[in-house]
Amino acid sequence: MKQYTLKIYFGDKSEPAYFGGDRQDDSSNTTPFQVALKKSRDCNSYAACLCTGKELPLSVRLRVEKHHLARFPLTGIKHREDCRFYSSLSPEGPQGCYTQDALKEKPDGTINIKLDYPLQVTGPSTPIDSSLRSGDASRNNKRDTVSILGLLHFLWETTSYNTWVPKMDGMRSSTKLGYHLFKQAEKIEAGKTKLSDVLLTPAYTNSSDSRRNSMTVERAKVNKQRLVVIAELAKFSESYMDGLNRLPVRDFSGMPFLGLDDARWKSALDRFPIAVNGWIKGMKVFVIAVTDVPGAKSAQVRQLALIMVSDRYIPLDSLNEGAFEQKLFELERSFYKPLRYDSSTHEYLADFCLTDVSTDNHLPIPVEIWGMNTPDYQEHRMVKERWYNANYGETGWLSWDATRTPVDSIESLLPKKMKSLYHDIMISLNDDLCATASQECTFPQHCFIWEGVAVLFYWLAKRRIDTI
Repeated sequence: MKQYTLKIYFGDKSEPAYFGGDRQDDSSNTTPFQVALKKSRDCNSYAACLCTGKELPLSVRLRVEKHHLARFPLTGIKHREDCRFYSSLSPEGPQGCYTQDALKEKPDGTINIKLDYPLQVTGPSTPIDSSLRSGDASRNNKRDTVSILGLLHFLWETTSYNTWVPKMDGMRSSTKLGYHLFKQAEKIEAGKTKLSDVLLTPAYTNSSDSRRNSMTVERAKVNKQRLVVIAELAKFSESYMDGLNRLPVRDFSGMPFLGLDDARWKSALDRFPIAVNGWIKGMKVFVIAVTDVPGAKSAQVRQLALIMVSDRYIPLDSLNEGAFEQKLFELERSFYKPLRYDSSTHEYLADFCLTDVSTDNHLPIPVEIWGMNTPDYQEHRMVKERWYNANYGETGWLSWDATRTPVDSIESLLPKKMKSLYHDIMISLNDDLCATASQECTFPQHCFIWEGVAVLFYWLAKRRIDTI
């Protein structure tokens, strides 16, 4: 990977220093490059990579007696692909709970994900356990596979649907989300299966998304592949709680009948009580499901996971988070929601991060929402407050006590908006979404015709071979 010119800052009163690729010598602590990094860290400042001609911030960190540069969260994908700081992964965050075998980036930029269960069926179909093994990994005890919930979080984050800037208002819907998830899935392989080849997303009747779903189902039949379904649950009805022998989703055009036995459905309701409570109260809830190889008209759901989202499709871990996110939207703030993937609940994670403010360490300001007032929770709160103070400083983070302070007071808790490096990055991250948000996922009709012909010939040829 190439080393592009770096710009190292030393605070507001000193001129920054530039280091070309041939001057980034860190062979000892006394090289000019290492001396500059130490001075920058002592001044609580930062560096910037100039690989694109624009400044992409880098944090200066001390590790094993030497100073190193690290990407800011969510910025790796903004670097040039040949830059040493480029990455479509974010292993410095919750993705760090996975081993290299579970989640890795190939030289061509494709992301390879090892799911709990293969999507390609090569012999007799292996049963899929209805339980979901997640939330059990840490940086010291990494997970060697990705759960379907972890997959959903990865898709959500890499399409930037966990970020928000005011210019995105009015540009999101379930079908637009589905289109962006599909485009991202084109860059992902689960084993040797391209995720976009088996992914079904929300679709209206007679739309190009619906036709794509139909072709995906037919292809999965021929290739003996399991389907991955991402859809919004239908509006809540009490009759759904006991099960309907099907997955109750909306905007399902082009999808097969999604059969679901009551035991698996009730297991999911028990495992995701926060999402279910939000669903009952009228919140949007999305499901990701893995099915068996589809049959003539149906596919049986074998495993599923749920997430609650806001009207802006920002994932939420509680109704209090929903109230806070709604207030941030009303105040026209910019922010992102860190996603847990399969990391343990013992791995601390901010509830939100504000990106439209300037902080001492130039990172987004983390926000914690306190939602309970029990003795055990208060003890946990004290431990987490010490963690925040140690990692961000006493003034480097914010919190809202939802048990004591009304929603209307949130505005007074937030620092004023100001120009920040991260705000510009968040806008840049969302530029592609803004550009495509008003466009329907269009696949020319002749593409579907020729793909249908190809699938038909493949099926006929395979049938002929099987009968010889």
